[in-house]
Amino acid sequence: MVRRILIPTLERLLGFPIESNLLVTSLNKSDNRIDLTNGSRLWFGSLENPEMAEGPNIDVVHLDEGRLVRHFDLAWQTILRRIRGSVPGRFPTGAFITTTPDAPGSGLYRFFEDPSNKDPQSKVYRWSIFDNKYLTQEYIDSIVRSHTKGLADRFIYGRFAQVGGKTFTFDSTLHVREITKDLLTDIRYGVDFGWTNPACILAVGLDHDGRMWVLDEVYGSQLPTQKLIDALQDFYSRYGHGKIICDPSDPETIEMIRRAGFNVEGNKLKREDGIRELGSRFTVQGDNKPRIFISAKCVNLISELAEYDENVKENDHACDALRYTVPIRARLHGLVSFGQVGDK
Repeated sequence: MVRRILIPTLERLLGFPIESNLLVTSLNKSDNRIDLTNGSRLWFGSLENPEMAEGPNIDVVHLDEGRLVRHFDLAWQTILRRIRGSVPGRFPTGAFITTTPDAPGSGLYRFFEDPSNKDPQSKVYRWSIFDNKYLTQEYIDSIVRSHTKGLADRFIYGRFAQVGGKTFTFDSTLHVREITKDLLTDIRYGVDFGWTNPACILAVGLDHDGRMWVLDEVYGSQLPTQKLIDALQDFYSRYGHGKIICDPSDPETIEMIRRAGFNVEGNKLKREDGIRELGSRFTVQGDNKPRIFISAKCVNLISELAEYDENVKENDHACDALRYTVPIRARLHGLVSFGQVGDK
C-alpha cells in the first residue's frame, strides 16, 4: 500500500519525485522511510501484525482507516507505548486517526466515543459525506440511494453504527476472533456441495457456553468427492472427529463420504429456520459477546457474511455450510440445551 498508493500519491501532489524535494535528504524505499533536512524522520508501515510495529520512541502517529486494522486494540496499545517522544519533553506528542467509524463496542469506539470508557483527552471530529467538497453531486446522490440504516450512519454521516449483510448483523471487527481448540467441547463440520459453483467445508467448534467458533474452511470450484474426503480427513486430524452435516441435495455424495468412514448426515433443518437460528448468533448477548466467532483464515465465509441476502441464492455456499452446523437452542423454563435436530 505504501509503495503502490501512498508514495505515488505524494509524488503526484508534489509534481516531482519525493527525493527531489528540498526538504528531503533521503528516501529509503526498502525501509519505507523519509528523512528530512530538519532532522525529522517519517516511517510508513502496516499494523497487520501489531508486534512488528514496536520500535523507537516517536512523537506523532497518523493511522489511516483505523477501523480496518484487524487487531485494533493490540495495534493501538503498541502505538500508545511508542509515543514517548523522540526527545522527551522537547516536542508535542500525540496521535490521530482518520477513518470511517465502525461498530459500537469496538476498540475504536471504546477509546474515542464510549462515554464510560473513552480517553478523556481524546476528541472526535465528525464530517458527513456532504462536507467533502471534492466529491461530485452525482457520486453523493449514488451513495445516498444505495446506503441505508447502519450503512448510511457510517458512510454518509460518519457515526459509529452496526453494519452487517442484508440478513446477518455481521461485523468483522466484532465477530472475527481466534480460539485454542482445547477450549472447545464439540467439533462438527458443515459441507455444501458444488461443482461449477464452489463447494465449501467448514470446521466448527462449540465451547462450554455453546458459543460457535468457525475454525477453518475449504472452498473451491470443481472439487471431486475424493478431494472433499481428503479435506475432511485433514480436518479430522487437526481439529478432531465430529458429526458432518451436509447439503441434503446430493445423497450419492453423502453415501460416498459415509463409506469413507465418516459420521455424516444430510441437513434436516428448513432453510428459513437455519437462517433465523444462525442470524440470532451474531447479536451481542448479556455477557457482551455474540454467540459466534469466525477465524480470520475463513476469508470466503467472511466475504459472504458481509453481503449475504437470504432472498438471493448466490454467493452463499460458505453461509450454507455454516447454517448446517448451527445447533438449535431449545428454551424451556429458562434452561438452554443444544442438540442436533431430528426428523420432527
